[in-house]
Amino acid sequence: MKHIIQQVFHDILENPVFDLSSIEKYFSKDYIQFVDHHQLNYDEFILHIKKLKDKVAEQKIDIINYAENGNIIFTHHMAKSVLKDGSIVVHKVLAEFTIQNDKIIQCDELTLLLEGDFSSKNLGSEI
Repeated sequence: MKHIIQQVFHDILENPVFDLSSIEKYFSKDYIQFVDHHQLNYDEFILHIKKLKDKVAEQKIDIINYAENGNIIFTHHMAKSVLKDGSIVVHKVLAEFTIQNDKIIQCDELTLLLEGDFSSKNLGSEI
């Protein structure tokens, strides 16, 4: 399952271009995401990814650690983003992904802004 998550990070988050086909490939239409007291459904998640592409020029995700249990994978990863204004934002992310029928059906994540302007604190859930 680590390979699936790595591909999601690469194909969707690190890709500077919005690619709906990648989202459809990896995410269930029933997808729900919980991020720092915010809940996003599948359609809101798509809006969130579009918003990221509007704000972020470049993003790199590094998995620090992970654990798998059945159809669940937990990651501790770092997200470094270069915003289109040139500023840099770094988030520490703890995420629990649930996979069903080879698609991500849920993500429960906590993000912590480590570096960058406080206005980018909610970059992980903006729509």
